[in-house]
Amino acid sequence: MTKRRMLHVVYRVGDLDKTIKFYTECLGMKLLRKRDIPEERYSNAFLGYGSEDSHFVIELTYNYGVDKYDIGTGFGHFGIAVEDVMKTVDLIKAKGGKVTREPGPVKGGSTIIAFVEDPDGYKFELLERGPTPEPLCQVMLRVGDLDRSINFYKKAYGMELLRKRDNREYKLWNKVLYVASGTACSML
Repeated sequence: MTKRRMLHVVYRVGDLDKTIKFYTECLGMKLLRKRDIPEERYSNAFLGYGSEDSHFVIELTYNYGVDKYDIGTGFGHFGIAVEDVMKTVDLIKAKGGKVTREPGPVKGGSTIIAFVEDPDGYKFELLERGPTPEPLCQVMLRVGDLDRSINFYKKAYGMELLRKRDNREYKLWNKVLYVASGTACSML
């Protein structure tokens, strides 16, 4: 099987400069490149924790004249590994960021987590972990048919199913975790 890895995710934002500032100042990402395509009426920026050649990155797209998007119900959140969740949350608050879940242990576990939102409402789960070469460690998506999705990701992308569990407390029946070259994709 060929080696595969998740390269990037693309989504639209209403204020590119404001979102870049949040990602660089609050989440510690680096602006890798930015371009403006006036003839197509959009600009985009690539951000991450390392070069696009070796790291999963976020591509933000700003379409001229559109300042707000409906995120929808399929996207859940991104997971970012940080060494100190409390310290990261304090920084985000100091910069005017929105914290939607204060730091504390995950239900039924000991991992310290918190949730924050970027200026457009995209959610990020901060997970307290030691140093890692790939801090952008999860993408959570909601799917309609879990078994069909599991088969798709296995066959189409060669992803490996790491675990599957029932989670009835949150009215969500299953959660699975896949991995492709170190970047996890969890689906509910």
